[in-house]
Amino acid sequence: MNDETYHVYTRMENITEQEDKYLAGAKKEIRNDLTVIIPENPFPEIEVDAYPPLKFSWVIPKKLAAMAFPRNKENLQFLVNQGITNLVTLTAGKKPPVDDIARLRWTEIPIEEFEPPTLEQVKMFIDVCKKADKNGEVMGIHCRQGRSRSGVMLACYLVHFHRFLPDQACNVIRMIRPGSLNSSEHEEVVEKYFEHLTENNPLRFGVSGEVMEEFIEAAKESTKKVI
Repeated sequence: MNDETYHVYTRMENITEQEDKYLAGAKKEIRNDLTVIIPENPFPEIEVDAYPPLKFSWVIPKKLAAMAFPRNKENLQFLVNQGITNLVTLTAGKKPPVDDIARLRWTEIPIEEFEPPTLEQVKMFIDVCKKADKNGEVMGIHCRQGRSRSGVMLACYLVHFHRFLPDQACNVIRMIRPGSLNSSEHEEVVEKYFEHLTENNPLRFGVSGEVMEEFIEAAKESTKKVI
């Protein structure tokens, strides 16, 4: 009689938007024919009061961060623990539980799903950032996945505050946050904002490749320290 050994084969995969638009970006473990969803909380057996939202990363260390939709107060507490004091929500009709976090200022710029921001919405975001900068606040921004709507705003931020050219800004955001700005519509909004900003404006735009690399490395290193 031969003893048969039962082997368990496992592999990790990301949940796609086609599978579940609300869990997209989370991980699943496939064990033979069994699929196990890995909880967003990386310490499910331990009671914790804070852990990062999906796709959290710093864009400008200790000044501007981006993420997917913060689903619970533990996500928001993580942001507060990182020093973030002002959160901008771009999802239309969906509000994170900010009322549970007294120390977090909240701003809503509602943009419909799959629609790029308008020029006016970009200007609203930049105005929020100007006030936050004046008050010494640290910004966080999110849409549903933190890539498309957020990506446009982040690129426009680099154009406005750091004098990047539109293509430089888009490329840096893509390197910091892969999957961002994945359509020509997104790029067009950044270009329109650049044209608005440079109309009758003598300031010089464009940065060196070294400066772009410095932005990317600084963002990645800061994110590694907290994730």
